[in-house]
Amino acid sequence: MKAHLVHVEGMRFRAKTDDGHEILFDGGEAESRGGPSPVQATLLATMACTASDVVSILRKERVPFRALDIEAEAERAKDVPRVFTKIHFHYRVRGDHIPEAAVKRAIDLSSEKYCTVGIMLRRAGVEFVNTHEILPME
Repeated sequence: MKAHLVHVEGMRFRAKTDDGHEILFDGGEAESRGGPSPVQATLLATMACTASDVVSILRKERVPFRALDIEAEAERAKDVPRVFTKIHFHYRVRGDHIPEAAVKRAIDLSSEKYCTVGIMLRRAGVEFVNTHEILPME
């Protein structure tokens, strides 16, 4: 895996993956940011990683879900470096006749075996708390 980053201006940086995808990071003041800070991007990447796993596992199990969303709340150390200390993910799976055990299993497999980003953070000492609910379609 390779990537390239270039300074744009101020605290903004444009990063590009080796296959051409780009993202703008902005470590400047929150009110004037043009993209996520690197720490925010880490949280977003962890969410996307686990969401991909959960969707893939539920599809393989032929679970008839219609939608997935995740709310995240991260706690950070008070002192520099302000690393994540705890991340809470709340998964919402929507659909009818969805087995509770299948959702829990998918989340557990993602957390413990498949989500590379989350497992890296966990190995670095971040505590993860996962909760979920199954909701009917709106």
